[in-house]
Amino acid sequence: MLQDATALLLANQNADGGWGAVPGNRSTTESTALALVALQTREQAALGPAIEKAKTWLIERQNADGSWPLADGLKGPSWSTAFAMLALSESMESTERVIRAGRWALAQEGSKIGLLAKLVLALRFQKRAVHLNEDLIGWSWTPNTFSWVEPTSYFLIALKKLKRQLPPKAFQERVPQGELMIYDRMCENGGWNYGNSSVYGERLWPYPDVTAVALIALQDHRERKENQMSLQALGEMAKNTGSGLALGWTSLCYELYGKDSAALKSLLERRFGKTKFLGETKAIALSILAMGNGVRYFRI
Repeated sequence: MLQDATALLLANQNADGGWGAVPGNRSTTESTALALVALQTREQAALGPAIEKAKTWLIERQNADGSWPLADGLKGPSWSTAFAMLALSESMESTERVIRAGRWALAQEGSKIGLLAKLVLALRFQKRAVHLNEDLIGWSWTPNTFSWVEPTSYFLIALKKLKRQLPPKAFQERVPQGELMIYDRMCENGGWNYGNSSVYGERLWPYPDVTAVALIALQDHRERKENQMSLQALGEMAKNTGSGLALGWTSLCYELYGKDSAALKSLLERRFGKTKFLGETKAIALSILAMGNGVRYFRI
């Protein structure tokens, strides 16, 4: 499977050196970074030209403030900066770039509900849509908007890998708060939904891909009851998923937590054989990472 998935990933690389979400789409930072990580783990000399083209794509598109845009042709900063940091984290010539991105990430915060909005809700006696600790700020999909579990998890992984190279004070001010935000959003019986654990008093259900990513971000707290509860919930969810994304992330999570991932990898291989994941770059890259030595990029 690794050989077939790698060949498919190579075939889908755009002429500019990047990858789109699916073949033929314009290159994006997330897809390019994940594809680059996947190819780098294969450690094959023949992949050198494709790897260098992908690195060049990322390097040329980094913003002056250290961030990366969402896609080719855009300039504004985006959450996909976290993936670019991971992709270039083992490249000695890109060390300064990655550190600059880390400093930028530490300065970013998701927004809070404004005082005026709180006052209006109180005066109208409106029922709150969500119940969460508003003082816990993570990272958002778009700068200065609401914090979400996924982008917060991605940035935590990237920043923790860079911990020794980042300003200690800034790191301690942001990273633990991001962790607490994720724990605050955990679903009642473990696992995570995309944003919150409930809406208008109704409990939301967790998703395997989000849960796996959150657990990877919190792997250095693996003994916490929340982690163990969510790991158990992830195991139940994984039994009923055929998603390449979910199977890839869950396999990586299992390896990081020391759990047997053989059954998951077998299912991942069968799903790839049947669907080739419809050519989706992210799913193909994650399958390569899960089946190969990709876990090292996510180990904190």
